[in-house]
Amino acid sequence: MRHLLLLRHAKAVAHARGGDIERELSHRGRREAGLLGRHMQTQGLRPELALVSASARTRETVALLMAQWPAPVPLDIQRGLYDASASTLLAAIGAAPPEIRTLMVVGHNPGIADLAINLTAGGDPRARLRMMEGFPTCALAVLEVPAENWEDLTFQGARLLDFVTPSQLDA
Repeated sequence: MRHLLLLRHAKAVAHARGGDIERELSHRGRREAGLLGRHMQTQGLRPELALVSASARTRETVALLMAQWPAPVPLDIQRGLYDASASTLLAAIGAAPPEIRTLMVVGHNPGIADLAINLTAGGDPRARLRMMEGFPTCALAVLEVPAENWEDLTFQGARLLDFVTPSQLDA
């Protein structure tokens, strides 16, 4: 079984001199990324590879997650994932190496939320309801993928195991 971790970047500042792609994380975003990194470590949710949008806020989110893990994870930073649609994100996942069993994608809304919703055909109904109500910054969808290879993953082809938000981790 494969696992797919879909993460929306942590909370960013409103403006940056270099435009939207250069927006960095806010103080709140840095704190929440650290909380999520610790949660992922304690739950054994460590990817073997992370596909990451080229924006400053996604790269910073991943760096803060990995600071909580015993070893870094290989990153594939892709400009094409910046503000990508669900279909574009699915194509990037499909190109992931078949030997990777746990893959993380770090991106932006609405694409990352649309992808998570469109991929899940079943799973935890409470988690799915929470995810449908909103996909806030630094939210993580954990999906189980029965496909033999990443390229075989299609919409409605995964099960939602969990949906984690910063407010849950703060509680």
